[in-house]
Amino acid sequence: MSLSVCTAEPPCGREPAAVRPLAGLLRQLSDLIETLTDDEYTRAPVGVVESSIGGHVRHALDHIAALLRGLPTGRLSYDRRDRGTDVERDRRAALEAVRRLEAELLAFEWAALPRPVALESLVSPDRPPALALTSPERELAFVLGHTVHHNALIRVAVKLLGADVPADFGYAPSTLAHRTGRPCVR
Repeated sequence: MSLSVCTAEPPCGREPAAVRPLAGLLRQLSDLIETLTDDEYTRAPVGVVESSIGGHVRHALDHIAALLRGLPTGRLSYDRRDRGTDVERDRRAALEAVRRLEAELLAFEWAALPRPVALESLVSPDRPPALALTSPERELAFVLGHTVHHNALIRVAVKLLGADVPADFGYAPSTLAHRTGRPCVR
């Protein structure tokens, strides 16, 4: 098996490969939120899932917002985020935030970003943050995976509420590729 190698820079100023898939996840999330009632969106716990669907939506969107806010500065942290916001408690606010972040993601100036990016991350509650050098593409891949993870938790909560979930909602790209018989790595 041979692996194709991707360069760290988006070719010719184009957007990184994860941008459109992440925007697609936001569109899926928006579509799902539209189908829920206000009560379903805010109910907690839902079975064994302690957080509300709104809590998972807020958390996932916070990471996307942190990425878009931090990349232009060359310094990124996912740990500094607001909790208990309107996005968590109000389905309409969540829909507006999802759509706004999707538009920001697609309009973002990817070619003009600093390289490398410094990532600050709490690795323990009683120690100072760790610093690591990373790239915009790596952080996009992380945020995409993080969004899939929370969409999977949302999927469980929605199913526990007895509502319908699209067949591919909350599954990793590698799982979807495996289901269709496509190889994950070339």
